[in-house]
Amino acid sequence: FFFFNDTATTEIYTLSLHDALPIFGMLLPMSLWAENYTWTQLEQIRDSYETRREEAFALLKGKKLVREKVIPPIFSDGSDFSRHYSYSLIDYAFKCFWLGEDIKGANAALLENANYYINYPRAYSDKDSFYWAADELCKILEFYGSNGTKKKGLIKKNVEERILLMMWQYSKQQSRVAKADYKTTNTWHVDESENHHVQRFYAAWHFAKFLMAHPEYAGKKYDDGYTVEQHYETWNSYIKEWIRERGRKGLFVEMANDSYGLETLKGVYNFYDFGDNELKALTKDLLDLYWAAWAQEQMYSVRAGAKSRVYPYEAHKGKTPFRKMAWYYLGTNEINAPYNNLYTLITSEYRMPLLVMDIALNVEDRGDYVIEQRRLGRAEEGFFTPPNYHVIENDGLLRYTYCTPEFMAGSFMCEALPYEDWVLISSQNRWAGVVYADEADARIYAHCKTGRDNRAYNQFWCVQEKGAMIFHKLDTVACSRGAHEMRMWISKAGLTNRVEREGWIFLETKGTYTAMRCVGSTYKINEEKNGYWVVADNWFAPFVVEVAPKSKYANYDEFQHAIVSTKCELAGNRVVYRSLTNDELSLPVDYKGLPTVNGCNVDITPTWGMNSPFVKSVFDSGIVKIEKDGRSMTLDFNRKL
Repeated sequence: FFFFNDTATTEIYTLSLHDALPIFGMLLPMSLWAENYTWTQLEQIRDSYETRREEAFALLKGKKLVREKVIPPIFSDGSDFSRHYSYSLIDYAFKCFWLGEDIKGANAALLENANYYINYPRAYSDKDSFYWAADELCKILEFYGSNGTKKKGLIKKNVEERILLMMWQYSKQQSRVAKADYKTTNTWHVDESENHHVQRFYAAWHFAKFLMAHPEYAGKKYDDGYTVEQHYETWNSYIKEWIRERGRKGLFVEMANDSYGLETLKGVYNFYDFGDNELKALTKDLLDLYWAAWAQEQMYSVRAGAKSRVYPYEAHKGKTPFRKMAWYYLGTNEINAPYNNLYTLITSEYRMPLLVMDIALNVEDRGDYVIEQRRLGRAEEGFFTPPNYHVIENDGLLRYTYCTPEFMAGSFMCEALPYEDWVLISSQNRWAGVVYADEADARIYAHCKTGRDNRAYNQFWCVQEKGAMIFHKLDTVACSRGAHEMRMWISKAGLTNRVEREGWIFLETKGTYTAMRCVGSTYKINEEKNGYWVVADNWFAPFVVEVAPKSKYANYDEFQHAIVSTKCELAGNRVVYRSLTNDELSLPVDYKGLPTVNGCNVDITPTWGMNSPFVKSVFDSGIVKIEKDGRSMTLDFNRKL
């Protein structure tokens, strides 16, 4: 029996799962589905995307405008903080136009937003307010403006004129052709942060696209002396090279970030929908690569693996914007109403390829495997802080994720370097740990406590082989900033039956056993609402973690006995652990040298850029192969149309 709720009734159906898939638009919870999806079922899921999208938009029917407030500056040198104010107005307009309700109110909301910035141009130079909703606004104008592709003319002429004036004021002041000189920067000079950088050049590109088509602005020059059309053409070329470089060199420096990652990608979706043929083709390759990398490193839409710029209040959460997007693409998890930049993503013509859907959904079918990725993050001397990051193009760290159907364990491996050697968008709030299949928030991870600003830089380093990991806090003076005591998070979600035995902490989930040890120090366990912190009494004591599927052991006691029999010690200047798979991991606690696995230094600059059974590339080659079960697709970031 399948239960389906709408706003009025509850109906009971006695259909087979195969028959139910197309009828329900793939709105069933993941737990009710088959473990393996056929190609036909994947096609049904893809083809029911629009059905799910309309179900989501229906949740917004009749919703009134709830106007967020403009608040005082969040930084001393900023303007009044208007980001959420703009989101509330533009979100309301988007849903009204899409649903065909309160068109007058939608126009009023857009006019109010435009007038706010026209009358308060100081906000144009504030990185935290103006351009955050630009992708939504531009998509509304593309769909419903005087040349709209969905319902032409829903935006009133006077409202559109004010929007264009706002775009002109911003672009005239903020867009600079010199910033698009990729021949000297190769696109690896980054303004403010990676997501800010993209938001800025996205706004410059799309605003110029509108302005050069309008007779009042087409021939005008910006403050840097170049015309609107020159800005558009220059940024169009820059963006294409920016995409090529991300495909060649391992995607983003703000690695696997489930929050800022959305801010980075939102404008990219508009490149796909509204760019020229070459830009559209390159953008498709970039999105295909992003989602393939995501698909192989998630279980039931919760991403694992090492991340950067993960704030402490986000680190324990599995329900992210990308998990929400998975509902639209894959039908997994819970229905969710559009908000903010998800409007841009879900109304795009882009669809996840069937091969990527296969990787994402058939978790059991994937088996056990390792994902290795080479990621950039090293800084050119003197350019590690905002507003001007200069990223070295061939040096950084190694992301390593061990994947099984029961858990995914992920970390990063690198040298113990001074924090000035890393761009802060790489070193800030790095995340490493284990995600379990049981619940979205089921996880353990390493963390150094931060101060009131929730930021720490270059906090710890790691070594990993399969399900065994060592975490060690980096030197506070030479390496880190803002990093306090070392600790490990244990979620209450999914993890149960805690046992402490011979210096080890043991935990179990439905499908795994986990062991954790604080090496060479005592510890305490502090309870919080959603979990526990294991805090070392010695801030610099290493932590060892190993996870294994229950299927490899007769029972919990046998696993515990195997763990306490392993070699785990401080030997000279190294912490050494001999894992259950007989691999020896070590880290130098004096920070001299590289992590080792089985006596060999970890290679942090391998020849490949991405290496897994599903996604493969040679670093800087521009060619990426995605494959599974005899099917494959090739992405070419070198092509020019």
